[in-house]
Parts: sequence; structure tokens; C-alpha cells
Amino acid sequence: MAEKKLESELAEMLKERFRNRQIENLPDHINKLRSARLVFDKNYDFKLGDLVVWKNGLKNKIRPSLNEPAIVMQILDTPLSNQDKQDSGTPYFNEPLDLVLGLINENGDFVIFHYDKRRFEPYQE
Repeated sequence: MAEKKLESELAEMLKERFRNRQIENLPDHINKLRSARLVFDKNYDFKLGDLVVWKNGLKNKIRPSLNEPAIVMQILDTPLSNQDKQDSGTPYFNEPLDLVLGLINENGDFVIFHYDKRRFEPYQE
């Protein structure tokens, strides 16, 4: 019981810290926002079998790792909506999942996941 209370208090402290955070260098922060938008908006025409990696600063999931190539398995004409994340406070809320990628997991098995293709760019060998 005491452990749960401590976890709850810690979570609340972290939330409060982020709610009240101050931006140290506002002009730099604004430049980063504008730059991130430009990177996010750059589109690529992926094909089956292409190797892709996360765009710089747009990784929002654990896998693939940063700079870890993944292979394009499918491009969905109609994106899936991430229905299991209904909270609009998460980065996954209504994220269009239109890119299916294959990866090798830590056990050496081939696994497939769905992503938002706007977050990826071609892998450069």
C-alpha cells in the first residue's frame, strides 16, 4: 500500500514539474519547433522492400532503435487509427498508422509493426 502511494506521489511530482517547466531559450525553442515541422512534413514515396529509419527528432516509439534500419512490408492506402490510445494527451492519439515495417527483435525473430510514415526517411547506406 505504501509503495503505491509513493508511486502516485512521484508521478504527480513529475506531472507538476512538466506542467510548470520554463523554456530557457525561447528563440532556440521556436527555431526547433519550426525545423521539426519541416522535417515532419517532408514526404517520401516508399516502396515495398525499402529500408527506412526514423527522421531526426521524430522517434516516438521504442522500436526500431534510432538509426536501426527497418524494411517496408506494406503501405496502407487507408491508415489504421491507433484506437487503443484514446487519451488526447498521448503522442499516439489518432496517429495514422499507414506504414508496416519489419524488424529483427532482440531474440532474432522477424516482427512486424505499424507506424506513421511521416516519421521515417530512407536509410542511407
